Amino acid sequence: MEKEEFEITTKLIDEAYKNVRMASFAIDSIITKIENKELENLLRKQNEFYLNITTKLEKISNDYKHTPVDINIFLKGTSFASIKMKTMINNETATLATMLIEGTTMGITEMIKSQNEHPSKSKELLNITNQIISAEEDFVESLKKFL
Repeated sequence: MEKEEFEITTKLIDEAYKNVRMASFAIDSIITKIENKELENLLRKQNEFYLNITTKLEKISNDYKHTPVDINIFLKGTSFASIKMKTMINNETATLATMLIEGTTMGITEMIKSQNEHPSKSKELLNITNQIISAEEDFVESLKKFL
């Protein structure tokens, strides 16, 4: 594989990895504040998806002898603080659903942008990134009934 294709592919792996890790981190940060069991179950199912995709991305990364770049500690800290602050002020189901929709929509946007900026030829990786986008779009639709 040529160096340029390797760099494009590993960059897309990194962006996809950060996407699902951030989403899983956000779910972990908010799930204890949820009182609506249906919403909690939806989040647990979505988090399972993210954890499964994380494993797939780690496998692909390993195939490329690459270690995926995780979300940085500063982003984790600021996101955690933001989620905790917002949920302390208001942890109603509609508010939590709004936060999740906004975060997930940002994830969709970033994943599409990453696909365009890093047009990898890896069919396996493109399949995974498309799965992320599709699952996140479905997740947003599922969350709308909680508004």
